[in-house]
Amino acid sequence: MPLGPGDSFPDLRLESVAGPVDLSARWREGPLVVAFMRHFGCAFCREHLLLLGEVYDEIRAKGGDVVAVFQYRAEPTRNFCRHRNVRFDCLGDPERDGYTQVALGRGDRGEHLGRHILRGWLRTARKGVYPGLVKGDVSLQPGTFVVDTGGRVSYAHYNKDSTDNAPIPDVLAAL
Repeated sequence: MPLGPGDSFPDLRLESVAGPVDLSARWREGPLVVAFMRHFGCAFCREHLLLLGEVYDEIRAKGGDVVAVFQYRAEPTRNFCRHRNVRFDCLGDPERDGYTQVALGRGDRGEHLGRHILRGWLRTARKGVYPGLVKGDVSLQPGTFVVDTGGRVSYAHYNKDSTDNAPIPDVLAAL
């Protein structure tokens, strides 16, 4: 079942290069934006990282933080984010357990192929964001959540297709 406002967010244990990270330790410190990404080559995930980075200071000013979750081991995930100057933590979920626990499944071909994707690529290219090599499960669906200090979902966005990132004003309002 998809998560919605008021639902308990699962206490995921994700990988970092320093060792396991329990998300509950992070959201106890302040509201936490948890952004699940598709794959390293996804232009729309890269765009979402960029947009979250642009408002990161505002998120921090509201007492919140951000983590991005990728379907890879910790080291390549950290390297990918470091190369793109991502200022918040990028964590690995190579077994994709977290994706499963928050009901992010695999989409069909229409979610990542078609004219709407071409229009989306034009949008991201105007921002200097381009697709990269596809590694991993291209059909894995992304989503963005805001979790409050009690571990409850205050915002849940399940992407309708690969171009459909959570609107940043909605994320900020949920904090």
